Order: sequence, then structure tokens, then C-alpha cells
Amino acid sequence: MKEKVDLLKWMLEDIRKETISGVSSLTKEQLFAVPEIGEFPVGAYLMHLCECDLHWLEVISGEEQSDELKTKCYSDNWFDPSGESSPPTEAPELIEYASLLRETRQKFLDYISSLDDSELDSSVIIKRKSGEVSLSKKWIVYHIIEHEAHHRGQMFLLMRRAGWKSDHRNNHKMTEWWLNPEQEI
Repeated sequence: MKEKVDLLKWMLEDIRKETISGVSSLTKEQLFAVPEIGEFPVGAYLMHLCECDLHWLEVISGEEQSDELKTKCYSDNWFDPSGESSPPTEAPELIEYASLLRETRQKFLDYISSLDDSELDSSVIIKRKSGEVSLSKKWIVYHIIEHEAHHRGQMFLLMRRAGWKSDHRNNHKMTEWWLNPEQEI
């Protein structure tokens, strides 16, 4: 049975559409600019969503993801790096953001699609500083949804404070392109 799996997939797709809808009117320069002192660029938040999709895919599936894809997402290099960072020095193209957001989420969705509802309650063990922690696969999916909602709120607030208008209600064509960057605008 896949009723719960299908619902979780729909939630993952829906939250990503909402995030993309809100940023789709920004230029590559706006995505790269620091909107407020002490904050990360909106583009760094987007790449962080990609790196989180890959990280949690590794955790939930037990399969290492490609270093090449992690590098493209600036994994641990742009948004809140744990050590020395090497963020991009020039604004990435819009296609880079859109393609990576799509590819990393699709990889996670493909894994979730392979599960049955009964597998959602199975657990994986992760190591934290405080020791080992058991997490259900269902909780991991919930966490990705909740995490994106949290950062989406941060991005949208930073955009408003920077005076960048989100014209997502009237920008369906750009939103559709962000969701499928291979298509022509």
C-alpha cells in the first residue's frame, strides 16, 4: 500500500513548488546578493535545500550520493559551513539553481516512491555528538518538509526586507520554467 507514501510525495512536491513560486521572479544577481548584513543570500538557502535533500537521502537510503553533485550544490561551502568555506565567487546562473533543485528533490522522491507505507515506520540510526539516534523514515520526510518551510519563510522575509518583490501570483511562466528548466521560456 502506498497511500501514505503518495501523500508524503505530494507534500514534498507541493512545498518545493511554493518555494520556487516565491523566488522565481528574482534575478541571478538578487539570488547571489546578501539581502541583509549577517544573512546568507537567497541563492545560498536554495542550494542548502539541495544539499539537505542529498544528505537526508544518504541517511534514509544508506547510499552515498555523488561528490560531483554535492560540489555543484556547494555542500557545506556556502550556507552555514562547518569549516572553511568556498562559496561561489560569481552569481550562478538561474539554470544551475533550477536544475539542482529539481534533480536533488527528484532523487529523494524516487527513493520515497520505492517504499511501501509499512516501510515508513522503519528506522535508521544516525550518529550525533550525543550518541546514536534512531529516526523513522517517516520522520525524515517530515523533517525535510518542515525544514524547507522554515527556510522558505526566512527567504521570503529577507526578500521583503530587501525590497525585492515576489510576483509569484502573476509569474506562472517563470515558475513553470524553474520546475522544468529544460523547457524553453
